[in-house]
Amino acid sequence: MTLLGTHIAAVLAAGAVATGGVFGAEALANGPLFGGGGDDSTGGAGGEQAARTALVIDASLARDGRELLDPRLDDVDADVRLPRSADEARTNVRYFDELDYRVYVAGAQSTAAAERTGVNATTVDGLDGALAAAR
Repeated sequence: MTLLGTHIAAVLAAGAVATGGVFGAEALANGPLFGGGGDDSTGGAGGEQAARTALVIDASLARDGRELLDPRLDDVDADVRLPRSADEARTNVRYFDELDYRVYVAGAQSTAAAERTGVNATTVDGLDGALAAAR
C-alpha cells in the first residue's frame, strides 16, 4: 500500500471510531447500564427526563468497618463515586454536573470540590444523609 493509501485508511478508520464513540456514548447515557434503567421519563409534555441522582461521598465515609464499601450502597438508586483525593472529588463532581445529574456531596473533600468548581451540589450529612437523598 502506498503512503497516501495508508494515510487515507488511517483517516477513515479514525472517523469510524469517532462516529461509533459518539453514538455509543449516547446509547450508554440513555440505556440501562448508566444511570438506573433508561426509563427516566416524567410523563410530562415534551418528553422531559427526570434528573438522575449522583452521590459523591468521600471514600473514608463509605466504609463499613473493615469493608471498603458499606453494603447499603449496593442498592442505591443513584450513581455513586467514592473519591480518595481532592482531585478525584473535583473530577467526579464536574462529571456529574456536566451530565445534568442532581449531585449530592458528603465529606470534606467532596463538599470542597463542589464549592471550588462552582457546581450547584447539595451537601448532605455523611453516608446516612447521602443514602436518604438517594431515596
